[in-house]
This record gives sequence, structure tokens and C-alpha cells, in this order.
Amino acid sequence: MRSKFFASAFSNKEDTTAPIGGKDSSILLESYGAIRATRSASTAARYFRSQNEMKLRRMIWIILAVCGGILLLFVGAMAITVDDWSRDLSTNVAETDPSASDPLLRPLKRPGTLDCAQQVLEQQIAQIPRWTLGPIDGSGEEVIVHATRKTPLWGFVDDIRVTIALVEAEQIEISVYSKSRLGKGDLGQNPRNIKELTSRLQEVNELAWSCGK
Repeated sequence: MRSKFFASAFSNKEDTTAPIGGKDSSILLESYGAIRATRSASTAARYFRSQNEMKLRRMIWIILAVCGGILLLFVGAMAITVDDWSRDLSTNVAETDPSASDPLLRPLKRPGTLDCAQQVLEQQIAQIPRWTLGPIDGSGEEVIVHATRKTPLWGFVDDIRVTIALVEAEQIEISVYSKSRLGKGDLGQNPRNIKELTSRLQEVNELAWSCGK
């Protein structure tokens, strides 16, 4: 009896080595698919992250290249603009001087009258690009004409003062003063303002200084 019982018990024991099928198989396939999907998503995320990093690095290099180009252009423009390195980076004012080495930076003397010289000056300033005529102050032997000049790119303003003085009977002297409103150095612009005006005045017919008389 006992041997029959054990034989029956062993014969009814579940075979754990039987192949998996049915519901268990579908669960296993779903798990495997989920693992593959997770790995694919992780791989895609790493790929897109690397692509974004490459784009960011490329953008940074482009920005640096553009900034470097702008800096080179600025330095080149400054090198071309500066006339006197010992002055133009530290001085923002200029005026005519009888002892100036450049004739265009010396006061201009002409036979004429204050009224006629003022008319000539107003006409010439009105014709200079980016110059604007300002108020005019007058006295018995002196007329002061104010003007401004604006730079074409940044719009910086220089204040210009032209003094017409009666030094002798029918003899006038024109002095020019120019000062930048901003900056420690003018890169030579104020001397150029003076020369731009005096070069025009030197070309004016001498009769115009006395109103054609």
C-alpha cells in the first residue's frame, strides 16, 4: 500500500521542466518587447542629445567667429582712422593754433567784414554732410557760430564753435574749436572736423568775405 501511495504521489507531481506556453509565453514576449523599446528609446535619446550638443558647439563657434570678425573690423577701422597715436586715443578736443604744422589747423585770416563772413560761414556749414548749424552769438567785434557734427554709424555728436573776430579794419580772423561729447579720445575726428571746415573756407572767393565788394 505504501509503495502504491508513493508511486501515485510521484506520478501526479507537476513537471517543472515542461515548456512555457500560452499566457506565460505572451507575458515573456511583452516583457522582451518592453525591454527592447526602452533600449531603443535610450539609444534615440543619446543620439538626439549628441546631435544637440554638436549643434550647440557649432553655434558657439559661429558666434565666436562673428564676434572675432567684428573685432577685427573695429581694430582695422580704428587703425585707418587714427592719425596721431600719441594724441587721438587720449584727447577729445581740438582747436586751431597759429603754430600748427598743418595749415588747415591754423586760424584763417581774410579781408572782410563780420556780417559777410558770417554769411559765408552759414552757407558752408549748411553744405557739409552731417553738420547742423546751431545758434549764433554776436557782439561788436566778434561773432560766434555754433554747429554740431554727427557720426554716420553710431551717431556720436561733436560740438563745434567757430569764432569770427575783427582783428583790424576790414580784416577778420576765423578760429575753430571742436569737442566730442563722449569718449576720452576722439580717434582724430575733431582735428578732421576743423580741417573739413577750413579747407572749404580756403576755397571761398575772397570777394565773398566782403559781400562781393
